[in-house]
Amino acid sequence: MKILIVDDERPARGELSFMLGQIEASADVDEARNGEEALAHVARHRPDVVFLDIAMPGMSGLAVAAALLDEPDPPLIVFATAFDVHAVRAFELAALDYVVKPVAEQRLAQTMIRIRAALKGRDLRRQQQESVRSYLQKSLPADAPRLDKVWAERENETAILVAYADILWVEADNKKTYLQTAQGERLSLRATLKELEERLAAHQIVRVHKTYLANLNHVVEIVPWFSGAYVLRMDDAAGTEIPLSRQFAKVIRDMSNA
Repeated sequence: MKILIVDDERPARGELSFMLGQIEASADVDEARNGEEALAHVARHRPDVVFLDIAMPGMSGLAVAAALLDEPDPPLIVFATAFDVHAVRAFELAALDYVVKPVAEQRLAQTMIRIRAALKGRDLRRQQQESVRSYLQKSLPADAPRLDKVWAERENETAILVAYADILWVEADNKKTYLQTAQGERLSLRATLKELEERLAAHQIVRVHKTYLANLNHVVEIVPWFSGAYVLRMDDAAGTEIPLSRQFAKVIRDMSNA
């Protein structure tokens, strides 16, 4: 079992790591100091379980959890919180796994029993992840710092995080979704264009065609095409041309001239 502990306090990480080693001797336990470090670790090492401190500077534990659940194969999530009656009650009502800091070994042992069961049973794992998603939709503040990256997969199914700024375009092709990066990689996505459209619009990655979203920051020029349509010439080495439908042309031209 691979476990990641995410906490900005070193003593808290060390204490939890020690106890996990006592309870689950065969576990491979790693640590991260903040949300960005945690997400980079997850992309590289794909842990089975992540223990997430709620109160961290920058991305809170809730924001990190939201980013993790966008990942193609998300880990199990256990929240860690300082003792707060209202927070604990909210976790219990939402059927979330949690531990209270300072962590009691007996409580941690019970949590590990549930984790082992969830890792063995796909339905239990899916149920845990849906409980977290439901809780986050209600509890994550709208102005909480969010990840400006999206999870994508290489052909070998390795999950990586791609910064929005590095996306050239997103394409729907034969019921699958792909993104093209500024580094020349074509990566697959599990989200649909419709799901991505609202999320990426604020970052100048907008709908330009029924099968394309394009990053306007990487558009070199708008070229007239046949029957009143246009193409967008991108700034990659190949000067790739992306179709621009008439219904989106005026919107794109207005945004480009703004």
